[in-house]
Amino acid sequence: MLKVSERKQKELVKERTIKKNGQLALLVDRKRLFKIDATLASSLSVFIDNWMAASLHHHRYRVIDTGFRIAGTGSLGVKRYLFLLERTNGNRKYLLLDMKQTLPSSLQSHLSIQQPVWPSAAERVLAIEERMQNISPALLGTGIFDHESYVIKEMQPTADKINFDTLENRYNDMEDVLEYMALLTASAQLRSSGRQGAAVADELIAFGRDGSWIPSIINYAGQYAHQVKADYDNYLAAYRSGYFENG
Repeated sequence: MLKVSERKQKELVKERTIKKNGQLALLVDRKRLFKIDATLASSLSVFIDNWMAASLHHHRYRVIDTGFRIAGTGSLGVKRYLFLLERTNGNRKYLLLDMKQTLPSSLQSHLSIQQPVWPSAAERVLAIEERMQNISPALLGTGIFDHESYVIKEMQPTADKINFDTLENRYNDMEDVLEYMALLTASAQLRSSGRQGAAVADELIAFGRDGSWIPSIINYAGQYAHQVKADYDNYLAAYRSGYFENG
């Protein structure tokens, strides 16, 4: 975690780019980033250039490359793009911009409680993100591209995931990680409480002190872990049999 906190923007750009004909370009590794159709790339670049032009602090940047990005389970089934931006004046500087399609909440159909009305799905995500985060990215906003809603934000060098492979058999460290994650989640919930009908802090504290719901959550987590493993085994069997190549 300390190593991540010391990470610089240029280090993030360096690990995700290559030099092509003397110019910086995104590294298409076909794992985290894929090439996209030239026509779509052009349309996306124009859209982001116009979006950046409206920004008060980052309007002196332009898109020099773009690709289709895969990052975590939250990207499955949605469109997500990565942009390499270059400053147009002054010292040469680069930024990475993430643009992720936003869909309605999967919980919406299961809720009986009246929810706030948002201008778009992206506006919903952005509003909640800004309330829950201690510090949001400097470049953060929404946009509508090709009639679809997107959250757009600068990739931050200090934003990273925990590599659980390094915690194998280190149970005390695992416990510490889980405690920190629980603390951060609780802090975010308290920070965003009492807004637009959300539970107030006293209600959240009372909920936390009532342990009657804990066994059900633990039971569900165990069942779901088995389901995920079964789904993965089915996927692996289909992949090895060539199902996706034939499909």
